[in-house]
Amino acid sequence: MVPAATQEPVPAKPTAPVTREKAMTAKRWEFSPSTVTVAKGQRVVLTITSSDVTHGFSLPDFGVTAKLVAGQETRVEFTPDKTGSFTFSCNEFCGTGHGSMRGTLIVQ
Repeated sequence: MVPAATQEPVPAKPTAPVTREKAMTAKRWEFSPSTVTVAKGQRVVLTITSSDVTHGFSLPDFGVTAKLVAGQETRVEFTPDKTGSFTFSCNEFCGTGHGSMRGTLIVQ
């Protein structure tokens, strides 16, 4: 008697993770846009350009920090692992309005 042939399952082809890319500007006491919406588990790449002086970018809920040198693009990459609204801010003193330089990341 001939044993029945067995067929190995074909592994699924891996799909490339979706990345959300967003350009931002940091300038005298504001981020533009000041609200960014992304999906949980989706890779995020923020390309931030400081248009005037050195600023910073801090998103403590995801362990993200970067120095934004005037006139240069800085890439900030992370993958949010929780949903909600999270504040990002400038963490380099940039003048009298520094304390109000904030924005919101919304993760759905």
